[in-house]
Amino acid sequence: MRHIAKEALKVGHYYRGSCRNASIARWNGRVFVHWRYKFGETFAEEISCPEDEKCYDVFYAQEMVDLEFVDKEIPLHG
Repeated sequence: MRHIAKEALKVGHYYRGSCRNASIARWNGRVFVHWRYKFGETFAEEISCPEDEKCYDVFYAQEMVDLEFVDKEIPLHG
């Protein structure tokens, strides 16, 4: 899947993309962080970019988005 390369990602910025559990995530310089909803609970969860993970789910960042598209600020650490 086409995505923004890891080297082009900017720390603290939000990205629209895809993974199993999110369509918006925030890059912290090491991993993406997104809001996860599971069993009635909401929590910040970390997910790798495709360059760093070959076996598990990853976040494919498609475009940078402004904070106005995010319902609740995502912390930089999950």
